[in-house]
Amino acid sequence: MLTEMVTQGGIEVQILGLVDELEEYTDVYATVCEEAARADVAHKREFTRLLVTLAADAPKMTVAVREAKATQKSIDEMAVAKIMAARERATREKLTSIRARLDALRTLSANVRAQT
Repeated sequence: MLTEMVTQGGIEVQILGLVDELEEYTDVYATVCEEAARADVAHKREFTRLLVTLAADAPKMTVAVREAKATQKSIDEMAVAKIMAARERATREKLTSIRARLDALRTLSANVRAQT
């Protein structure tokens, strides 16, 4: 429920605040994307290393069993990669939300201008 008067100045203050927040979260997103990429590479490197080791140590083991054992042994790296990917998605969603709020404020600002 709107409890205060909507003014052009008030809207502009809110827009400036959101622009600052957008810049901040854009920087955060870049950092999170880099961290997620590093975690994904670390997981894939460990998984692949384990697969190669298992193939050399147990050549008669089926591919499915090798993959299962490699997954089991690299589960911590996988968890970190998945958590970082989720954090990346959440940050992207936050950016989308900020942009939607900015769009709404721009529309509101145009309506207020038209009425004055």
